[in-house]
Amino acid sequence: MTITGRTAGAEGWDFFVSYTGVDRAWAEWVAWQLEDAGYRVLIQAWDFVPGHNWRFRMDEGVQHAERTIAILSASYLKSMYGKQEWQAAHAADPTGFGRKLLPIRVEDCPRPGLLGAVVSIDLFDRPADDAHRHLLDQIRGSLTGRAKPATAPTFPVPARGTPPVDEPAFPPPPRPAPAPPRPAPALSTGSGPVGGPLTGHTGAVRSVAFTADGLILATGGDDRTVRLWDVTDPARPRRIGQPLADRGYGIWSVVFAAEGRILATGCADRTVRLWDVADPTRPQQIGQPLTGHTSSVASMALTADGRTLATGSWDRTVRLWDLTDPTRPQQIGRPLIGHTATIWTVAFTADGRTLATSATDRTVRLWDVADPAQVRRASQPLAGHASSVASMAFTANGHTLATGSDDRTVRLWNVADPRRPQQIGEPLTGHTAAVASVALSADGRALATGGVDKTVRLWDLTDPARPQQIGQPLTGHTNGVASMALTADGRILATGSHDKTVRLWRMA
Repeated sequence: MTITGRTAGAEGWDFFVSYTGVDRAWAEWVAWQLEDAGYRVLIQAWDFVPGHNWRFRMDEGVQHAERTIAILSASYLKSMYGKQEWQAAHAADPTGFGRKLLPIRVEDCPRPGLLGAVVSIDLFDRPADDAHRHLLDQIRGSLTGRAKPATAPTFPVPARGTPPVDEPAFPPPPRPAPAPPRPAPALSTGSGPVGGPLTGHTGAVRSVAFTADGLILATGGDDRTVRLWDVTDPARPRRIGQPLADRGYGIWSVVFAAEGRILATGCADRTVRLWDVADPTRPQQIGQPLTGHTSSVASMALTADGRTLATGSWDRTVRLWDLTDPTRPQQIGRPLIGHTATIWTVAFTADGRTLATSATDRTVRLWDVADPAQVRRASQPLAGHASSVASMAFTANGHTLATGSDDRTVRLWNVADPRRPQQIGEPLTGHTAAVASVALSADGRALATGGVDKTVRLWDLTDPARPQQIGQPLTGHTNGVASMALTADGRILATGSHDKTVRLWRMA
């Protein structure tokens, strides 16, 4: 048979086949057809032999194969491992231009969420020979980026006597409607709670974090535990496994690596721990705790590639860590110094080139971390808040920074050029107590703020110079809002509170 093409490098594969055990026969059939056509395939059934570390072998497949094939079935869509594997492939190519994720449906199952936008190869209800040809034709089209037929189409002469087909135009013409004066904000006046509060913590919930796909939520608190929640259906969140317990100290910060397989926790015992949560029902600590800080680790941030971790501490320093090999994390360079008081928050821009840090010294500092081993101050400190700067968030493009303060205000900053930051407009007011947490939508058009006044407020930042509050404050917490996080698509907001609960809110 003619070799249809090879794209893998010397140390990689053309395809990694992701599947659940129920569909092993389908996965092996697909892998056989592809290898018979000359492609290199990594498949668990054949390549995870005794002696291999299956978790790292799986990671290797997702990271180094040119494309991930997801064998889609109802069982696969319920599989936690399958979900993590296809989401990692999607995260590496969110626009689909590289066609890194190839869903192959082996039964007529729905494609929920992000999968719904990816064109699938459907093999069900086809005889074996036809399925074989269809698979290779579709794979060839995916590799070349086009599915032009080998022979010219026949001239489309309609059969005589065929009645005209009365069909609506596609796509259907939109109904006429007056254009709104402003683009619709990501957060709307219809925002509200989803289900009841998440309970279980016995102390304040200091930090919350979503995986990139928004399907798992981590919560950490003063009760010395981290809890994982399946929020695939936000109206019916479920606890996953047992809480991750620390050595008797509160958890101040939690953050997921981009692919959701590693969770970092910052603790009042001055350490950071890394956890393997590839199987969230059985999290395992990775290596020894990261040490060096001389006081509580209050905040953490990871670069988008998951390789560089920033940790901010009450010891007034920030440390950078290389997590390229999470089993052997290494501190990068010397601690960043400059703040004169407790550091509360650290945040990276999406490109990982700029780091923002805030402290009780009322300032925000910007750092050029394009080379983490040679960090430089990007500008003079951002000053203007009258009290501690307790929280920060960047927009996805890194051009806007929002800062929340104990002075009850939120300020917006234009940091498109980190060397020349400028405050945008007037401070946002409305909270009647300290603003302890902020979260920005990816497009920067919407902002959520949480206060010690027990409320969450939503803001339309379509015009950052003239921000507008959206609707009435969201209420439900019975004590101050200590932490918040938005899913990447901006649809669900999680808030952690001193009332020991977490609440989910639908934003759109």
